[in-house]
Amino acid sequence: MRLRRRFPRAEKWGLYTFADPKLCPHQAPVFWHTSALKGVVRLNAQRPNDPDNASTARTLADFNVDRRAVIGIDGVTLVLMKGRGSQVPVEIHGLSVLTAPFAPVFELHDLADLAGQTELLRRLQRFTEQRHGAIQKPPFTSDARLRHALIALDESLKGRTYRQIAITIFGEKKVAEEWHGHSQFLKDRTRRLVAKGTELMKGGYRALLS
Repeated sequence: MRLRRRFPRAEKWGLYTFADPKLCPHQAPVFWHTSALKGVVRLNAQRPNDPDNASTARTLADFNVDRRAVIGIDGVTLVLMKGRGSQVPVEIHGLSVLTAPFAPVFELHDLADLAGQTELLRRLQRFTEQRHGAIQKPPFTSDARLRHALIALDESLKGRTYRQIAITIFGEKKVAEEWHGHSQFLKDRTRRLVAKGTELMKGGYRALLS
């Protein structure tokens, strides 16, 4: 998507522009501004024909995952790379043609963000590896876990107790059998689901959007 102008109303919600509600997500992806995203890789695309950059030249096609790109009116490109159970937003400066090869120079603006950037770069590196068999999704991205977290959030906002929330999610029989068990597993699981749902409500959902 190449934008010819800005959309102030969408920007108030942290978006580049509103998606067409008549289209499904695969046809109309949602593009969040980098300021609204939890973590972003920022890089400058250098000319690959320089001797110092030739060995590190890349193209976006080298990343073997789903890729969606939006080019702002300032010419800066945001590429959302999503696959293998994770997503990495990449902000690219200096790449005028998205299919052109480039030598990436990654930016780090704050040492406090070193750990987060390191993890994002590791994901990018994994995206360049060839796929071998099915890729397992991390537990936090499983559909069932997210569904339970949203149910737990709704019940918590209604003032329900942890036990009542657990009955809604797991059923009365399971709660009656395990709620007072020695391991406290079901209680701890319910608390974690409420915490996860609250995290999603407070902005964590952005990490799941493409």
